Amino acid sequence: MRTDKRVAAGFIVLGLWFGGCSSDKAKNHAKESAARYWQDKAYPGKASDVQVIEAEQIDDGQFRVRGIVDGETRVGVFSPKSETFSEGYYSLAAERNKKIAEMEQELKYWKEKADALDKENYKMKVLLNLQKPGAASSGSDAKN
Repeated sequence: MRTDKRVAAGFIVLGLWFGGCSSDKAKNHAKESAARYWQDKAYPGKASDVQVIEAEQIDDGQFRVRGIVDGETRVGVFSPKSETFSEGYYSLAAERNKKIAEMEQELKYWKEKADALDKENYKMKVLLNLQKPGAASSGSDAKN
């Protein structure tokens, strides 16, 4: 009888251990899904701005995932059944403002570059007109 109880206890411990591993896998999967979502959706190409902090299991086998995206805390829900991550509604004002500021800087750069090229083009036209033989006198000769 004692060995039967020990074997049964061993199976229970193994079951709990493997069960714990599967929940860890599910938590990691939830964290990975959240990280991909935030990287792709909110900040494309800026993986260093995303830090997933924790994932905790809530009702219906879903996981609530918390993370920090560019200094702001985000919370979303991962559903292992449908393999989807949903953050719900959140304001994109900060992202829009950041993108607008980046675009304004880029616009300023290209305007300055275009102005510099226009000045260079004007200088070249003046030099070309000065180097043409008889360019200044041909205009006055044509009137006579």
